[in-house]
Amino acid sequence: MTNQVPGNTSSTKRSLALSFYTFLSRILGLVRDHFMAVSFGTGMVASAFSVAYRLPNMFRNLLAEGTLSQSFMPIFSEYEKMGVLEARVMAGTVLSFLFLCLSVFVAFFWFFAAQFLPTLVGGSPEYGNLVVELSLVLFFLIMTASLSSIFMSISNSHHKYFVPSLSPIILNFSYLIVFLFVFPFYQEIRDRVFLLAYGIVCGGILQLLVQAWFVFRNGYGPIFRLDLKHPAIKKIFKLMLPAALGGSFYQIGLLVDIFLANYIQNQNPGLGAVVSLDYAQRLVQLPTGIIGVALATTILPSLLKDLREGREENIPKEIGDVLSFAFFLTLPASIGLAVLGETVLDSIYYGGRWDHLATITAFFPLVFYSLAIPFYSINKVLVSSYYAFSDTKTPLRIQLVSFFLSVIVSISLMFFLKHSAIALASALSSIVTSSLLLFYLKAHQVKIPFASVGKRVLKMVPALFGLFFWLIVSEWVIKPNIHSLGNDIFGFSYANLSRLSLSVSIFPAVVIYFGIATYTGLSESEIILGRFLRRWKQKPKS
Repeated sequence: MTNQVPGNTSSTKRSLALSFYTFLSRILGLVRDHFMAVSFGTGMVASAFSVAYRLPNMFRNLLAEGTLSQSFMPIFSEYEKMGVLEARVMAGTVLSFLFLCLSVFVAFFWFFAAQFLPTLVGGSPEYGNLVVELSLVLFFLIMTASLSSIFMSISNSHHKYFVPSLSPIILNFSYLIVFLFVFPFYQEIRDRVFLLAYGIVCGGILQLLVQAWFVFRNGYGPIFRLDLKHPAIKKIFKLMLPAALGGSFYQIGLLVDIFLANYIQNQNPGLGAVVSLDYAQRLVQLPTGIIGVALATTILPSLLKDLREGREENIPKEIGDVLSFAFFLTLPASIGLAVLGETVLDSIYYGGRWDHLATITAFFPLVFYSLAIPFYSINKVLVSSYYAFSDTKTPLRIQLVSFFLSVIVSISLMFFLKHSAIALASALSSIVTSSLLLFYLKAHQVKIPFASVGKRVLKMVPALFGLFFWLIVSEWVIKPNIHSLGNDIFGFSYANLSRLSLSVSIFPAVVIYFGIATYTGLSESEIILGRFLRRWKQKPKS
């Protein structure tokens, strides 16, 4: 048993609450993606929006959800030990400096976008110009997301996760408001895509205002000062630089993916490679976002607390528990998306401008991406573990290796697998990244209990096999009968029959998986079911 301070909840249990909030956000994201697919399909406008949104999203992932927030938290924790006032001044100084840097960066992008973006995306002049125009609107999101990340990090450092978890929910609602209340008044697809872009920017501004309000309300409000000589700026950016370089290799890899996907799309008119990869990635981000981000967000404060209080002996078991928990939740997600991929795509996206050809185009990338879901998730946990030791250089070197591997595999296979090669390269590089991150943790005297984690994963095999068997039966035997009977007798639409088939597949699969896991005594199952049972018992009787 890990020695814990009384009242200190483990990372795996705290992550359940955050996972639930993230789950709500991801469900809204699926609803958002349905409207996106139906409204824009996989054509030129959809591809242009996908590229334009990816650009600020890449920098947001690099800053807001990556190196900036994780480099900020250890320094903020240090200043809180000095006093609340010192921590508030430090946070305000960082925010002021960050606002200045981002303003220059956004202005630089606005000035040069028209010169480099058409070359990057290729295609017709009309397509290139549309990418530029949408990018000029959407790139402002990097400002709101990056500033929000600092406020969210302050909240997370005090183990307050609910309001930070609302951030993506707010953004998804901004999409839905435009789809439901604005689109009915506009029929031209070009008008719609610009209205959506402006709506998303408004959602980003609201995100920032909500996160700032919550921090000030709890008495942690930053005291804004533009002091370029403040030692915290040097410390944070000293931590950030290697991590940002490492993250930049991943982001450059995404740029290469965009370039290759556009090249493949231009060589294969009508393929819709850019949008297909985008939608496949979003489905994979459902489990990785719910599980990987939640675990990574909660483990960093826990490891920092262990280090601060001299309980280094707790760290290996803490990381081992989190890894086992991640495998327990991501392995069934990986199997589920690989087996049910076509049904999932049809259930969410089919209709309007999205047809069955679009589903087939996105299916094979989805299968390749899904194979690496466990590794996408644990990579987030492992990188957070390195940041707890203020080590950003090791992930940098590892991400450099992964970057070159991904590019080489993509270019080597794209003439055979087309856009699916990009997904396969991403999956292989994530597996290599996980292996190297685990291996080099020993430099920090952290010996992961591989034997214990391996035994726990092997103990999951019966539950995983039961899940896999049911999914195969439901996809190959039950689904064709549902479509045949539902269409002939009840006249249901193809999309609704796909949703019915998906429900018949998923709900029994969840029961089978947790039932076998509980029967075989898996502690991960007991943690999840135990939490829900305790909440049920605590409900007041009417």
